[in-house]
Amino acid sequence: MTDKTAKDTAHLTESADTSHAALDPNVMPDFEHMPNVASMDTSHVDKEKPPFILVDGSYYLFRTYHALPKTMMNTQGLTTNAIRGTLNALLKVMRRYNPTHMAVCFDTKSPTFRHTMSEEYKANRPKMDPELAEQIPYIHRLVRALGIPLLRIEGAEADDIIGTLTYRAVEEGHHVVISSGDKDMMQLINDSVILEDSFSGKVVDEQGVEEKYGIKPTQMIDLLTLMGDASDGIKGVPSVGQKTAVKWLNQYDNVDNILANASEIKGKVGEKLIEYADNIPRDKQLATIVTNLEIGQDWDDLRIDTDPTAYIEELRELYTELEFKNELASLAHPNHPANMAANSVADSKAETESQAQVAKTLQNQKQAAIIDIIKDSKAHDQAWHTILDEPAFDSLLQKLSAASHFAVDTETTSIDWREANIVGLSFSLQAHEAYYIPLNHSLEDDELTSKQLDQDKVLAKLKPILENPEIGKIGQNIKYDAHVLRRYGIDLNITPSNWKMDTMLASYVLNAAATRHGMDDLTRHYLHTQTITYEDVAGKGAKQVTFDKVAVDIASDYACEDADITYQLFEVFQEKLKDDAVNQRLLHELEIPVSQILCDMEATGILIKRAFLNELSKRFDEEIGELEKQAYYEAGEEFNLGSPKQLGEVLFDKLGVVGGKKTKSGQYSTGEAVLSKIAHPLAEIALEYRGLSKLKSTYTDALDAVADKDTDRVHTSYHQALTSTGRLSSTDPNLQNIPIRTKTGRLIRQAFIAPEGRVLLAADYSQIELRLMAHFSGDANLTKAFNEGLDIHSATAAEVLGKSVEDVTPTERRNAKAINFGLLYGMSAFGLAKQLEMTRGEAQDYIDQYFKRYPGVRKYMHDTRSNAVDNGYIETILGRKLYTPDINHSNQMVRRGAERAAINAPLQGSAADLIKLAMIAVDKVLPADNAKMLLQVHDELVFEVDADKVDEISELIKNAMQNVLSDTAKEMGWEVDFAVPLLVETGVGDNWDEAH
Repeated sequence: MTDKTAKDTAHLTESADTSHAALDPNVMPDFEHMPNVASMDTSHVDKEKPPFILVDGSYYLFRTYHALPKTMMNTQGLTTNAIRGTLNALLKVMRRYNPTHMAVCFDTKSPTFRHTMSEEYKANRPKMDPELAEQIPYIHRLVRALGIPLLRIEGAEADDIIGTLTYRAVEEGHHVVISSGDKDMMQLINDSVILEDSFSGKVVDEQGVEEKYGIKPTQMIDLLTLMGDASDGIKGVPSVGQKTAVKWLNQYDNVDNILANASEIKGKVGEKLIEYADNIPRDKQLATIVTNLEIGQDWDDLRIDTDPTAYIEELRELYTELEFKNELASLAHPNHPANMAANSVADSKAETESQAQVAKTLQNQKQAAIIDIIKDSKAHDQAWHTILDEPAFDSLLQKLSAASHFAVDTETTSIDWREANIVGLSFSLQAHEAYYIPLNHSLEDDELTSKQLDQDKVLAKLKPILENPEIGKIGQNIKYDAHVLRRYGIDLNITPSNWKMDTMLASYVLNAAATRHGMDDLTRHYLHTQTITYEDVAGKGAKQVTFDKVAVDIASDYACEDADITYQLFEVFQEKLKDDAVNQRLLHELEIPVSQILCDMEATGILIKRAFLNELSKRFDEEIGELEKQAYYEAGEEFNLGSPKQLGEVLFDKLGVVGGKKTKSGQYSTGEAVLSKIAHPLAEIALEYRGLSKLKSTYTDALDAVADKDTDRVHTSYHQALTSTGRLSSTDPNLQNIPIRTKTGRLIRQAFIAPEGRVLLAADYSQIELRLMAHFSGDANLTKAFNEGLDIHSATAAEVLGKSVEDVTPTERRNAKAINFGLLYGMSAFGLAKQLEMTRGEAQDYIDQYFKRYPGVRKYMHDTRSNAVDNGYIETILGRKLYTPDINHSNQMVRRGAERAAINAPLQGSAADLIKLAMIAVDKVLPADNAKMLLQVHDELVFEVDADKVDEISELIKNAMQNVLSDTAKEMGWEVDFAVPLLVETGVGDNWDEAH
């Protein structure tokens, strides 16, 4: 396969562009004699040749426009997300298949025969966004400039062009790949035609259709006819979903036979079938992709133009206008095919031999294609070096020692740091230059494997540099690298200043909602280019190898790109942060120190009692078995209680329980929200069954599985860049969602224990979000209650009901607690009425009275909503901007949800800021020999403390947390005059349940 850059410079011959062609929309296709691709004989197809690629261009542009951030634009304000996404998707499919023939097909605005047949056809589709419409001409120009035939026919849809070309190609002996995610295309699948979604990578063949729908591709048209498609205006048969349609097709084979036997089909669906039978022939034609259009293309017209010098100026002009900097830079690179005419024959021969050698080491043709991806990535003036000898390593050491900062990345055998063995390290000291030191590659027949330097010697010489706090280290999720290096005796956590920047955290601080914060996402969003993915070099699925089995040449480019991209991102974020004192402080004074503390917490882990968990698992198994028996009794038959599909059928079809609603897939919804409303014993059993099953699988079984076999300690992983509010989350296992209010949840917490001679100590901010509400709202009554140390829920009930605190009943306190917390999350009168089992009018009266007594709270909610609408963000107590991208959404439900989230975000986000400050404050005073911080669970910190030191250490922790704003925050430069006291409650016990 040639360089991706060769594709970049190729151009479409006008003979392959049928955009000038047109079909009469009033002329109906010949459906009677239309060939069915799915039923074709494919025995003559030559599958050794590259496949013919047909791209659904309309699907590409809509998919990329709605999937990629609309903030991707050039300085002239042109949105470029669909252009870039389509370009990357096209190049991806070309790299994968190396086709010689290909076409990208687009819809036009013109009506087709389907519009003539039905006025409702696609009538309900929303008008195209102007930001998408203005990108389409650029996409067309790019397709042509890449040398790919572009097909648009007035009066025909892209589907019909694809259907016709698919039939012709198979008839002439070619196998076909249709690049689209549109289910309608499945009717074209046969033994020589597959469907591939370039975005998800999912491939659907004949077996895939049967697995997904339970029918053959030859039956897809009939399935679509019966089900209908609301977005296309195809009515189908009302009440007939996928399940029913598949059942009929399996019984009667096709829609004609179904109609012939309509009298045998009983019930309401049978009545609907007869009622709408006259519409079925029309609906079937609307759902059928045409395969016999007269479009005038022959095989040669569909050949990709591979001349690398043709129309390079067109690409240069496009990339310049679009401001695609990396793509533009590639055109000037000496290795670009258009610039290689001057290369000597000897150079060309050497290059060919080099490629052949690499391909040989990769051992199979599919991995050999990786060479092209690597060459693509080198097309931007990068200088990437593989360090294989002592002089080169010594030279790198000198550069690293003299640097003020550099990017570092570890390549390992696992994403789990506890299991990861180091394979190599990469470094970058400036953009577009990087170095890779392979240490433990073990691919057979790779001649570079034997040239690797000795691991122990390399790490010993790197240790003083990596631990030198005068030389800043830059990383992407550098916490992982710190874990890995610690296992080899290198401490990146030696001081906070040793971390110059974590690019993942920098992106998160700047705008948590702009993009996800993994390297691939940041590269697309901020550098507007694609990275080499791990799957590109190591394969995917069952065939994926660990990184030590990747050839050194290939691995080096992948690793160098990691370090290089990290450095480029560092430069981007340095520029964005240079005049932003608040975000600089959040990154360097808060997030990076917290990440280093989390690294230590993860490494320490928390001890569990395996025997206790095993006993719980057995007990849960017994209770689950009893629940299954009860369910069978209520249902009158045995079924899989864990299957939402079977549960829905039993509840709503067999038992006739009222309240069943089907999802788009035709399956009954049986979520907690549905089951909790159903007054039937089976629904209650199902909810209890699910709760126990989840506790067993998520905790009692999983904790035993993930605990360290030697130490019995569980090491969770904390994530700082996932939530929109700044809160931490934890995985593998998730220790933040263990239920605390249920008896079984508390039982699981009893499994977390302290070792002999120590106890667990839990320190929890009391009612932190309500205290933050008092601070932000400035409400006099709310502030007064906290300042006087009153029980806030009793004080609220007293205010609302006009009585003394002493006279408030437990029920009245419970009601006040519901509204105190409910309003934080935008609870309506309807929600409050449901929770408190009162009428909606009573609930509204309660809310109205609440706001009369706490007018500052109402004002806070109004002002916060208005600020979010006006600014697009709100701020936490430390000035962190929490962006609200849906606050002006055209969909009212989405907009209302964004408004509710905006009201709560300053409270939840500020609580997250405070617990992070608390972690830093406590870490400074905690005596390391006598105590360890183990867990952070929202507003709670959990410690392991020497039993004989617990009282004094408890006081240290409590004071640090309660004075965090007046002491720690102030030291960092934040001036916060908090309106009410921060209160910390502590507890001690031999296990977590006792301590909480």
